[in-house]
Amino acid sequence: MTATPGSPPRSPAAGPADSVPTGRPEARRRRQALLGPGLVLAAASVGAGDMVTSLAGAAGYGMGLMWAIVIGVVLKYALTEAVGRLYMATGRTVIRSMREAARWLPWAFIAFVLVIGLLYGAALGSVASLALTTLFPALPLRPVAVVIALVSAAIVYVGRYTLFERVMSFFMLAKFLGMAVLAVATLARADDLPGLLGTLRPRLPEGDILTVLALIGGVGGTAGIASYGYWVREKGWTDRSGLRLMRADSALSYTVTFLFVLCTTVVGTGLLYGTGGSITGGEGLAALADPLGADLGSAARLLFLGTFFLVTLSALVGGFNGLSHLLTDALRTLRGVPDAEAERHGARHSRRPFRLFVLYCAVTAVVVTFLGRPVPLVLTYAAVGSLILPLLSGALLVLLNRRGVDPAYRNGITSNVLLGGSFVLFGLLAVVQLKDSLGGA
Repeated sequence: MTATPGSPPRSPAAGPADSVPTGRPEARRRRQALLGPGLVLAAASVGAGDMVTSLAGAAGYGMGLMWAIVIGVVLKYALTEAVGRLYMATGRTVIRSMREAARWLPWAFIAFVLVIGLLYGAALGSVASLALTTLFPALPLRPVAVVIALVSAAIVYVGRYTLFERVMSFFMLAKFLGMAVLAVATLARADDLPGLLGTLRPRLPEGDILTVLALIGGVGGTAGIASYGYWVREKGWTDRSGLRLMRADSALSYTVTFLFVLCTTVVGTGLLYGTGGSITGGEGLAALADPLGADLGSAARLLFLGTFFLVTLSALVGGFNGLSHLLTDALRTLRGVPDAEAERHGARHSRRPFRLFVLYCAVTAVVVTFLGRPVPLVLTYAAVGSLILPLLSGALLVLLNRRGVDPAYRNGITSNVLLGGSFVLFGLLAVVQLKDSLGGA
């Protein structure tokens, strides 16, 4: 079996599932391959923002906006699958391929990653600290936030992909089970279960289209999608025999993501719908713990705060890893280092810049946590982050429709429709975000 021309060399331990004889220990590990990059992506992408968005939607509309979440999941799946397929088709990483579409794109990604990395550790570390300090009020908020950011950076700095994947898979399964238990408890204790389930009737809010757009765009992550190709490469899925496995893996990611958001929406509907209450930011999530405990008991309060903490911690660890991959790849692409050479000499495409960026994230997390987050930086963070998905969607439309791409990997009609829809939708969201950022500057 031969790899696609241009694909990087693959170690024997990293081959596709059907290349390992049944019955060997390696074969058993291959059968667990679905619990790999997809769960890493889900763990990295499902953060406090997803919880806030789904709970806020549930407060106003019950479960009537689940259709918007389904659209968001489908569009994000199409993007993720295309990122993985692009790597398998060309053997080149997403940024190296995107340079062929526009030579300025690697520079755009460097700017994106540097800006996001400046505030990422402080922002998520503070939210994770909020969950812990709500559980244990004696803990100081800012020092705990710094410790969480530094521990997360250390996991990424010292850990190889295998360890990283196991940690992230554990985070995803633990937080999914936590939210599933809370959703079941909410349904079991509901005073009006038929009324709660009746809110599933699809609704289209009048005059509140931005809520719908926020739900569609808020499902799953941004940097995680762009980073999925690196995790696919780490897994060794480099030729056509791994294409079906990659698609199943990315489908698993968004199935878990959808179920998590569904459970969060159930909890939000049972607790907030019709009460006039709402959720805004991490502080609102922490405040939700007390009424949840009053309705479902102290164990539910502890479980919610523990799940909230894991949600933010996993997004922090996954973000550090994904952003470090993106920056390292962009620098390597600008230097003209071939993928194969980076594989031989760079150990995860040059370990030095990867680790230096992890240290950059850790240091800025400490500084920004104690100095606060200046409003212009936060607005820049939001504006730059909103641009990544339309750029990625447009590049994938160009790169995967070229005649030189093997027909097995080329976009079909469905992929083109979904990627085109992503480009339009996420472009619209970027315009809204840029307008808000400029208005608040």
